[in-house]
Amino acid sequence: MARRIFLAAVWHETNGFSPIPTGLDAFRRYQWVQGPELLAHYRCTNTELGGAIAAAEARGVELVPAFSAWAVPAGLVTREAFATLRSMLAEAAAAAGPLDGALLVLHGAMAAEGEPEADAVLLETLQGALPTGLPLAATFDNHANLGPRMAAAADYLVGYDTFPHVDMGERGGEALRLLAGLAGGAQHPARVLLQLPMLTVPQTQPTGEAPMKAIMERVHALEAEAGIVCASAALGFAYVDGEHAGMALLGHAVPEAADRLEAGLEGIARELWAVREVFRPGLIPVEEAVARAVAAPRGPVVLVEPADNVGGGAPGDGTALLAALLAADADAAIVMWDPAAAARARAAGPGSHFAGPVGGSAPDLHGPAVHVEGTVTFAGNLAYARSGPYMTGQRVELGPSAVVRAGRLDILLTSERCMPFDRDHLDVAGIRPEEKKMLVAKSGGAWRAAFAAIAAEALYVDTPGVCSSNLARLRFEGAARDRWPLGGGDTLSLRRTRLPPRA
Repeated sequence: MARRIFLAAVWHETNGFSPIPTGLDAFRRYQWVQGPELLAHYRCTNTELGGAIAAAEARGVELVPAFSAWAVPAGLVTREAFATLRSMLAEAAAAAGPLDGALLVLHGAMAAEGEPEADAVLLETLQGALPTGLPLAATFDNHANLGPRMAAAADYLVGYDTFPHVDMGERGGEALRLLAGLAGGAQHPARVLLQLPMLTVPQTQPTGEAPMKAIMERVHALEAEAGIVCASAALGFAYVDGEHAGMALLGHAVPEAADRLEAGLEGIARELWAVREVFRPGLIPVEEAVARAVAAPRGPVVLVEPADNVGGGAPGDGTALLAALLAADADAAIVMWDPAAAARARAAGPGSHFAGPVGGSAPDLHGPAVHVEGTVTFAGNLAYARSGPYMTGQRVELGPSAVVRAGRLDILLTSERCMPFDRDHLDVAGIRPEEKKMLVAKSGGAWRAAFAAIAAEALYVDTPGVCSSNLARLRFEGAARDRWPLGGGDTLSLRRTRLPPRA
């Protein structure tokens, strides 16, 4: 008889400084699939779910699909939404029938009203709804904030190895294979978690560049040692002001190799601490960045705006760069989240004149609205399947959208917030990014998955916003104030958690 494994996903990266609350409707608008449809929806996609489905089908494992609920990163998940998601998870597990294991896809940096460690709570909820000792695994984005509660709640936690993220399918497949092994009688692993007192930002974290390239090579070398099953480096998400926020290292090993695993992880932790100054971000003032891009011999020059990083929970409607590009009559493309402006431009239709305010829904955080005049060149409902390496095949709906051309500047107005991890949204709207002198990426580092291959240069711009790379701009009130680079001393103080096998 085929082994039966429960499969569900609840995914959100929460920015505690964002003014946009995340209600249940935010999950329904982005990725919401229930029941057997989940398998058809995610099969052959480069997502954790897609990788798990492929691995299960290759091994003759029967998946019991529950639901998938994802929301675009934003502010705290509302109390009501989180209660609903917990209930759905518990009820689906209770109704699943006999099971041999369970796999839960998480982000790892979700926070809800009253629940700063929401991912750990979800794992504990699932654990409580399943028979005692049933094998349990989860995947996490490597921007997760890992704490002891989350590490204790599953046999395996498998994190991405890449940023920009391109290995989601591989990690989902890995988690499924490990879980199937436990269901088949494999030894349950001991777990070791080391938490570093460090906050780093996406701008400095790409795993193909220093310092993370060397760190990931050490992680992979550790994984290759006898008795060590898997290891992950969690880069952390600095925009949740919680006790568990920050960089961490997590590994799984047979109990006899736990000492060696901890020693290996500690060596990596000490290397991270030794090179911590490399994680300080370099930012360029707006006017200087635009002037440098205008003067560049060729394009496209990517003007990266980490403070308005949609993939990190920012609104995507910051106006500092928009105003500067308009003033310079720049040959550029920028995406702005503004449902009202998008609706006006869409109603006017292609060829029509557009005039009105754009952006700045929270002026004190992202700048005031900017008056824009131009011609509508595209109007329609913007929808596509991702074709790039990030979440390949995932369906995206940006709602009623329009492009307004103001001089040489193309402004794509969207009703849903757009994470610039692919180029499809520009292509569908008629903007050819390789033909523009400048591209604005409201992103931290994940923009590289879409635009690194065509970028002549990248300039990181210092604008105001809830996802600023300059952490001193933000009002941390909790434990983050005592962590590098905001506080703390020069001596590394590791928080160690060592857990025996669950079963």
